[in-house]
Amino acid sequence: MSRFCDIIHSIEKIKISRIIQKRCLQTLFSSYILEKKEKLFNSGKSAHAEGFPQLTNEKVQTEIQEMKDAGMTSEEVQKFYEMSKEEYAYVQEHAEDLYKDSQKEIKELKASGQIDEVLPKYEEPEYQHKNQIAAKALGTKGDVLTSYEINSGSWSIGVGHAAIVSTNKSKTVEAWAKSWSPINQDGVRRYNNNWGSKKKVYGLWVKKSNNNKYINAAKYAEKQADNKKKYNFNFFNKKTTAKFYCSQLAWRSWKNQGIDIDNVKWDTVVTPMELVKSNNTTIFYHKG
Repeated sequence: MSRFCDIIHSIEKIKISRIIQKRCLQTLFSSYILEKKEKLFNSGKSAHAEGFPQLTNEKVQTEIQEMKDAGMTSEEVQKFYEMSKEEYAYVQEHAEDLYKDSQKEIKELKASGQIDEVLPKYEEPEYQHKNQIAAKALGTKGDVLTSYEINSGSWSIGVGHAAIVSTNKSKTVEAWAKSWSPINQDGVRRYNNNWGSKKKVYGLWVKKSNNNKYINAAKYAEKQADNKKKYNFNFFNKKTTAKFYCSQLAWRSWKNQGIDIDNVKWDTVVTPMELVKSNNTTIFYHKG
Protein backbone atom coordinates (compact mmCIF):
# COMPACT_ATOMS: atom_id res chain seq x y z
CA MET A 1 0.00 0.00 0.00
CA SER A 2 2.89 2.34 0.85
CA ARG A 3 4.45 1.65 -2.54
CA PHE A 4 1.16 2.50 -4.28
CA CYS A 5 0.91 5.81 -2.39
CA ASP A 6 4.46 6.70 -3.38
CA ILE A 7 3.58 6.12 -7.05
CA ILE A 8 0.44 8.31 -6.79
CA HIS A 9 2.45 11.05 -5.09
CA SER A 10 5.07 10.96 -7.85
CA ILE A 11 2.40 11.23 -10.54
CA GLU A 12 0.85 14.26 -8.80
CA LYS A 13 4.25 15.94 -8.58
CA ILE A 14 4.76 15.41 -12.34
CA LYS A 15 1.31 16.89 -13.08
CA ILE A 16 2.01 19.94 -10.91
CA SER A 17 5.40 20.39 -12.56
CA ARG A 18 3.82 20.31 -16.02
CA ILE A 19 1.17 22.85 -15.00
CA ILE A 20 3.88 25.18 -13.69
CA GLN A 21 5.88 24.79 -16.91
CA LYS A 22 2.80 25.51 -19.02
CA ARG A 23 1.99 28.65 -17.04
CA CYS A 24 5.58 29.86 -17.29
CA LEU A 25 5.49 29.42 -21.06
CA GLN A 26 2.17 31.29 -21.27
CA THR A 27 3.59 34.14 -19.19
CA LEU A 28 6.71 34.34 -21.36
CA PHE A 29 4.64 34.31 -24.56
CA SER A 30 2.27 37.00 -23.25
CA SER A 31 5.24 39.17 -22.26
CA TYR A 32 6.70 38.74 -25.75
CA ILE A 33 3.43 39.77 -27.43
CA LEU A 34 3.06 42.81 -25.18
CA GLU A 35 6.63 43.82 -25.89
CA LYS A 36 6.07 43.53 -29.66
CA LYS A 37 2.89 45.63 -29.45
CA GLU A 38 4.60 48.24 -27.34
CA LYS A 39 7.45 48.49 -29.84
CA LEU A 40 5.02 48.66 -32.75
CA PHE A 41 2.72 51.33 -31.38
CA ASN A 42 4.81 53.41 -29.01
CA SER A 43 8.48 53.32 -29.88
CA GLY A 44 8.49 55.41 -33.07
CA LYS A 45 12.26 54.91 -33.26
CA SER A 46 12.36 53.38 -36.71
CA ALA A 47 14.34 55.50 -39.14
CA HIS A 48 11.44 55.33 -41.58
CA ALA A 49 8.92 56.50 -38.95
CA GLU A 50 11.09 59.31 -37.65
CA GLY A 51 8.96 62.39 -37.10
CA PHE A 52 5.68 60.46 -36.88
CA PRO A 53 3.55 61.79 -33.98
CA GLN A 54 3.37 59.81 -30.77
CA LEU A 55 0.09 58.80 -29.14
CA THR A 56 1.04 60.78 -26.05
CA ASN A 57 1.12 64.05 -28.02
CA GLU A 58 -1.47 66.50 -26.63
CA LYS A 59 -3.00 67.34 -30.03
CA VAL A 60 -3.13 63.64 -30.91
CA GLN A 61 -4.99 62.92 -27.68
CA THR A 62 -7.54 65.63 -28.50
CA GLU A 63 -8.14 64.14 -31.96
CA ILE A 64 -8.39 60.62 -30.56
CA GLN A 65 -11.19 61.82 -28.30
CA GLU A 66 -12.95 63.35 -31.33
CA MET A 67 -12.63 60.00 -33.12
CA LYS A 68 -14.13 58.18 -30.16
CA ASP A 69 -16.92 60.74 -29.89
CA ALA A 70 -17.68 60.03 -33.56
CA GLY A 71 -18.03 56.30 -32.85
CA MET A 72 -14.56 54.80 -33.25
CA THR A 73 -13.52 52.20 -30.68
CA SER A 74 -10.15 52.21 -28.92
CA GLU A 75 -9.16 49.21 -31.05
CA GLU A 76 -10.05 51.08 -34.26
CA VAL A 77 -8.07 54.13 -33.15
CA GLN A 78 -5.06 51.92 -32.46
CA LYS A 79 -5.46 50.20 -35.82
CA PHE A 80 -5.72 53.55 -37.58
CA TYR A 81 -2.54 54.71 -35.85
CA GLU A 82 -0.70 51.53 -36.87
CA MET A 83 -1.90 51.76 -40.46
CA SER A 84 -0.97 55.45 -40.73
CA LYS A 85 2.49 54.81 -39.33
CA GLU A 86 3.06 52.02 -41.86
CA GLU A 87 1.86 54.27 -44.70
CA TYR A 88 4.17 57.04 -43.53
CA ALA A 89 7.17 54.69 -43.51
CA TYR A 90 6.23 53.30 -46.93
CA VAL A 91 5.79 56.61 -48.72
CA GLN A 92 9.02 58.06 -47.30
CA GLU A 93 10.86 55.30 -49.12
CA HIS A 94 8.73 54.71 -52.21
CA ALA A 95 7.15 58.07 -53.16
CA GLU A 96 9.08 58.41 -56.43
CA ASP A 97 8.91 54.68 -57.17
CA LEU A 98 5.11 54.85 -57.27
CA TYR A 99 5.29 57.66 -59.84
CA LYS A 100 7.84 55.79 -61.95
CA ASP A 101 5.65 52.69 -61.97
CA SER A 102 2.73 54.76 -63.29
CA GLN A 103 4.90 56.35 -65.98
CA LYS A 104 6.03 52.90 -67.05
CA GLU A 105 2.39 51.80 -67.27
CA ILE A 106 1.54 54.87 -69.38
CA LYS A 107 4.36 54.06 -71.83
CA GLU A 108 3.10 50.50 -72.15
CA LEU A 109 -0.44 51.72 -72.83
CA LYS A 110 0.86 54.06 -75.54
CA ALA A 111 2.85 51.26 -77.13
CA SER A 112 -0.17 48.94 -77.13
CA GLY A 113 -2.54 51.59 -78.50
CA GLN A 114 -4.76 51.46 -75.39
CA ILE A 115 -3.92 54.88 -73.98
CA ASP A 116 -7.12 56.61 -75.16
CA GLU A 117 -9.32 53.85 -73.79
CA VAL A 118 -7.67 53.60 -70.36
CA LEU A 119 -6.50 57.21 -69.86
CA PRO A 120 -8.60 59.50 -72.08
CA LYS A 121 -7.10 62.69 -70.59
CA TYR A 122 -3.56 61.83 -71.63
CA GLU A 123 -3.47 64.06 -74.74
CA GLU A 124 -5.11 67.10 -73.13
CA PRO A 125 -2.76 70.14 -73.17
CA GLU A 126 -3.13 70.89 -69.45
CA TYR A 127 -1.17 67.71 -68.69
CA GLN A 128 1.84 68.44 -70.88
CA HIS A 129 4.92 68.77 -68.71
CA LYS A 130 5.71 72.38 -69.64
CA ASN A 131 2.16 73.48 -68.79
CA GLN A 132 2.17 71.64 -65.45
CA ILE A 133 5.37 73.40 -64.38
CA ALA A 134 3.91 76.85 -65.06
CA ALA A 135 0.46 76.22 -63.57
CA LYS A 136 -0.54 77.06 -60.01
CA ALA A 137 -3.64 74.89 -60.31
CA LEU A 138 -3.23 71.14 -60.78
CA GLY A 139 -5.43 68.87 -62.88
CA THR A 140 -8.86 69.34 -64.40
CA LYS A 141 -12.44 68.34 -63.54
CA GLY A 142 -12.77 65.17 -61.49
CA ASP A 143 -9.04 64.53 -61.00
CA VAL A 144 -8.04 63.33 -57.55
CA LEU A 145 -5.20 65.15 -55.81
CA THR A 146 -3.39 63.75 -52.77
CA SER A 147 -0.59 64.86 -50.48
CA TYR A 148 1.61 62.67 -48.33
CA GLU A 149 2.99 65.26 -45.94
CA ILE A 150 2.30 64.83 -42.22
CA ASN A 151 -0.07 67.55 -40.98
CA SER A 152 -1.22 68.42 -44.52
CA GLY A 153 -4.71 67.13 -43.74
CA SER A 154 -7.13 67.20 -40.82
CA TRP A 155 -5.39 64.80 -38.47
CA SER A 156 -2.08 64.47 -36.68
CA ILE A 157 -1.81 60.68 -36.94
CA GLY A 158 -3.01 60.34 -40.52
CA VAL A 159 -0.82 60.65 -43.58
CA GLY A 160 -1.73 63.37 -46.03
CA HIS A 161 -4.80 64.92 -47.56
CA ALA A 162 -7.00 64.47 -50.63
CA ALA A 163 -9.07 66.71 -52.89
CA ILE A 164 -11.10 66.45 -56.07
CA VAL A 165 -10.86 69.08 -58.80
CA SER A 166 -14.08 71.02 -59.37
CA THR A 167 -15.80 71.47 -62.75
CA ASN A 168 -13.98 74.81 -62.65
CA LYS A 169 -10.35 73.68 -62.53
CA SER A 170 -9.29 76.76 -60.56
CA LYS A 171 -11.20 75.26 -57.61
CA THR A 172 -11.03 72.04 -55.64
CA VAL A 173 -13.58 70.43 -53.34
CA GLU A 174 -12.10 69.30 -50.03
CA ALA A 175 -13.20 68.08 -46.61
CA TRP A 176 -11.45 69.59 -43.59
CA ALA A 177 -11.98 69.62 -39.86
CA LYS A 178 -12.50 73.24 -38.82
CA SER A 179 -9.39 73.33 -36.62
CA TRP A 180 -7.22 72.45 -39.65
CA SER A 181 -9.13 74.23 -42.44
CA PRO A 182 -7.25 76.99 -44.30
CA ILE A 183 -10.52 78.94 -44.40
CA ASN A 184 -11.63 77.99 -40.89
CA GLN A 185 -14.67 76.07 -42.13
CA ASP A 186 -15.84 72.63 -41.03
CA GLY A 187 -16.55 69.87 -43.52
CA VAL A 188 -16.86 69.99 -47.31
CA ARG A 189 -16.13 73.30 -49.01
CA ARG A 190 -14.66 74.73 -52.23
CA TYR A 191 -11.02 75.86 -52.11
CA ASN A 192 -8.66 77.62 -54.49
CA ASN A 193 -6.73 75.06 -56.50
CA ASN A 194 -3.14 75.86 -55.55
CA TRP A 195 -1.97 72.25 -55.60
CA GLY A 196 0.51 72.97 -58.38
CA SER A 197 2.59 75.00 -55.93
CA LYS A 198 2.55 72.36 -53.16
CA LYS A 199 5.19 69.74 -52.42
CA LYS A 200 4.79 66.04 -51.71
CA VAL A 201 1.69 65.74 -53.88
CA TYR A 202 0.29 63.40 -56.52
CA GLY A 203 -2.21 64.04 -59.29
CA LEU A 204 -4.36 61.01 -60.15
CA TRP A 205 -6.35 60.00 -63.20
CA VAL A 206 -9.10 57.41 -62.91
CA LYS A 207 -8.68 54.53 -65.34
CA LYS A 208 -11.23 53.60 -67.99
CA SER A 209 -13.34 56.64 -67.29
CA ASN A 210 -14.77 59.20 -69.70
CA ASN A 211 -15.62 62.89 -69.86
CA ASN A 212 -19.12 62.47 -68.41
CA LYS A 213 -17.86 60.50 -65.44
CA TYR A 214 -15.17 63.08 -64.70
CA ILE A 215 -17.80 65.84 -64.82
CA ASN A 216 -20.24 63.90 -62.64
CA ALA A 217 -17.58 63.00 -60.06
CA ALA A 218 -16.74 66.69 -59.73
CA LYS A 219 -20.44 67.61 -59.53
CA TYR A 220 -21.06 65.04 -56.80
CA ALA A 221 -18.32 66.61 -54.68
CA GLU A 222 -19.64 70.11 -55.41
CA LYS A 223 -23.11 69.07 -54.24
CA GLN A 224 -21.64 68.00 -50.88
CA ALA A 225 -19.98 71.42 -50.61
CA ASP A 226 -23.27 73.16 -51.46
CA ASN A 227 -24.93 71.14 -48.71
CA LYS A 228 -22.07 71.99 -46.33
CA LYS A 229 -21.63 68.41 -45.20
CA LYS A 230 -19.81 68.12 -41.88
CA TYR A 231 -16.39 66.57 -41.31
CA ASN A 232 -16.40 62.85 -40.55
CA PHE A 233 -14.08 61.93 -37.67
CA ASN A 234 -15.07 58.27 -37.86
CA PHE A 235 -12.42 57.16 -40.33
CA PHE A 236 -13.73 53.59 -40.19
CA ASN A 237 -17.10 54.62 -41.59
CA LYS A 238 -16.30 55.41 -45.20
CA LYS A 239 -19.76 54.36 -46.42
CA THR A 240 -21.73 57.15 -44.77
CA THR A 241 -22.78 60.07 -46.95
CA ALA A 242 -23.93 62.23 -44.05
CA LYS A 243 -20.38 63.40 -43.33
CA PHE A 244 -17.06 63.19 -45.15
CA TYR A 245 -13.35 63.13 -44.49
CA CYS A 246 -11.02 64.14 -47.32
CA SER A 247 -10.17 60.83 -49.00
CA GLN A 248 -13.66 59.48 -48.33
CA LEU A 249 -15.12 62.38 -50.34
CA ALA A 250 -12.86 61.68 -53.33
CA TRP A 251 -13.60 57.95 -53.08
CA ARG A 252 -17.37 58.42 -52.85
CA SER A 253 -17.41 60.92 -55.74
CA TRP A 254 -15.98 58.21 -57.98
CA LYS A 255 -17.81 55.27 -56.38
CA ASN A 256 -21.03 56.97 -57.47
CA GLN A 257 -19.73 56.79 -61.05
CA GLY A 258 -19.27 53.03 -60.72
CA ILE A 259 -15.50 53.04 -60.12
CA ASP A 260 -13.98 52.07 -56.78
CA ILE A 261 -10.68 53.92 -56.33
CA ASP A 262 -9.92 52.51 -52.87
CA ASN A 263 -6.90 50.20 -52.75
CA VAL A 264 -8.38 47.75 -50.23
CA LYS A 265 -11.95 47.68 -51.44
CA TRP A 266 -13.55 45.41 -48.83
CA ASP A 267 -12.63 47.36 -45.68
CA THR A 268 -14.33 50.37 -44.09
CA VAL A 269 -11.54 52.98 -44.24
CA VAL A 270 -9.96 54.79 -47.21
CA THR A 271 -6.81 56.88 -46.84
CA PRO A 272 -5.14 59.30 -49.29
CA MET A 273 -2.34 56.81 -49.96
CA GLU A 274 -4.85 54.07 -50.71
CA LEU A 275 -6.19 56.26 -53.52
CA VAL A 276 -2.65 56.52 -54.87
CA LYS A 277 -2.02 52.76 -54.72
CA SER A 278 -5.42 51.79 -56.16
CA ASN A 279 -5.48 49.58 -59.26
CA ASN A 280 -8.07 52.01 -60.68
CA THR A 281 -5.89 55.16 -60.57
CA THR A 282 -2.74 56.29 -62.36
CA ILE A 283 -0.34 58.98 -61.19
CA PHE A 284 0.00 61.67 -63.86
CA TYR A 285 1.92 64.14 -61.64
CA HIS A 286 4.31 63.99 -58.72
CA LYS A 287 6.26 66.68 -56.89
CA GLY A 288 8.40 65.49 -54.00
